[in-house]
Amino acid sequence: MRITHFIIALCVFSSPAFAQSNGTTLIPTESEQSLLDRYVFLFGGRMGDDHMYSFFNPFDVTYDNTLVIGGGYQQFMLQPAEHFRLGTEIGIAARIGEEKTTAEIWGGVVGRYDGFVINDTLRITPSITFGMSLVTDTMGEEAAREVHDGRSAGMVFYLSPEISVSLADNPNAEVFWRLHHRSSAWRTIGGGSANATTVGIRYGF
Repeated sequence: MRITHFIIALCVFSSPAFAQSNGTTLIPTESEQSLLDRYVFLFGGRMGDDHMYSFFNPFDVTYDNTLVIGGGYQQFMLQPAEHFRLGTEIGIAARIGEEKTTAEIWGGVVGRYDGFVINDTLRITPSITFGMSLVTDTMGEEAAREVHDGRSAGMVFYLSPEISVSLADNPNAEVFWRLHHRSSAWRTIGGGSANATTVGIRYGF
């Protein structure tokens, strides 16, 4: 039931009707249609035993034998500054280990900056997603940290910094590196944490 309630809440809070009722217009005018971008993405990677900050150097991390395979959908609705856009993201992943396989669903707010272009050829896009993550069960180092904290890691925060690369003349097709992180944020909500290094592809339409 927690996952069902989470999906319903995400749909309500990201809907145009909710935004208009709170004084914010998310549906662009005809001249602003370029601000409304939708993306789908797929990714895969491995979970590791180290803490989040270690994963910013993905080549110096102790990985376990758990694979993470997933995908998601993004919709960008606001542009508060030049080249910077805000939207929502929802995703689902399978976490496949030696002893068990669990499922994860997450959703939240995503921001990205599209202003870095090298020689009018290569676009480098940093982005970050922040929201909530739910799993059907914990596993591996995540489960050990959950026991240590004495609090459930079933529902915790989701944080995913990312760097994507695309051709300047074809910005809708991207490849990306993404840190897949879920944690209690110093036991603010729940306990435990999990990290994975992933790579993937994204298509915008």
